[in-house]
Amino acid sequence: MNKQISYRIFFYVLGLLILALGLTLNTKAGLGVSPIISVSYSVAQIFELNFGNTTMFLYCVFVLAQLVLHGIQ
Repeated sequence: MNKQISYRIFFYVLGLLILALGLTLNTKAGLGVSPIISVSYSVAQIFELNFGNTTMFLYCVFVLAQLVLHGIQ
């Protein structure tokens, strides 16, 4: 059971990284940002941070908030 959870966590983080990479490439290409990305894009612009790292950080914050709201099972 523990091995299955570690696989899930690994693939979840991998998916977040791929998502953050795709969103960063989309923004760098000048194609604009979607509404969910506008939060991390704004934070990155205001505080002069890396957009990809900001996106990854905020997605992790959102996941942790969801775990707290739903309860860790």
